[in-house]
Amino acid sequence: MKNQGQLRLQREAKMAKKDMDNQVKKTGKISDNYICLPDPEDVYTWYYVVFGLKEPSEYDGGFYFGKVTCPPDYPAKAPNIKIITENGRFRTHGEGICLSISNFHPESWNPAWKVSQIVIGLVSFWISDEYTWGAVEDYEFDSNPDLSQTEQKLNWAMSSRESVLKNEKF
Repeated sequence: MKNQGQLRLQREAKMAKKDMDNQVKKTGKISDNYICLPDPEDVYTWYYVVFGLKEPSEYDGGFYFGKVTCPPDYPAKAPNIKIITENGRFRTHGEGICLSISNFHPESWNPAWKVSQIVIGLVSFWISDEYTWGAVEDYEFDSNPDLSQTEQKLNWAMSSRESVLKNEKF
């Protein structure tokens, strides 16, 4: 028997798929700068790809793959947000990204938010320069002293498409 969280996530999945289909039908492409759909084997795990970021310019051309993991009592509790693709903005390791829309801040979670809206929030935060737990620190760029931070981010952006296409969940 399915619980309320599973039913809610299945409805969200249908709406997300319908929205993508409508975008493609109207414009011939996905006009949002992300795709977000659940894992076919686990409705509590959603994968997203963020693309088309023009500003800041070091993310231009990049394809960034990540996941949103909803707890069993979703939507009553907030999900966890992670990024898998190297990007220079958020860490690809650790406990996730600390945002007011994530499990790091249960006090600000709103059960009316959908998984796709969480990804929109992530993108909005991504293009800002505001700091959060899970952001890449300046010292983490020291591994390649021949490249500036901007050059390293551009390298990651250029290699990200292949990285995303090789990911088994993509």
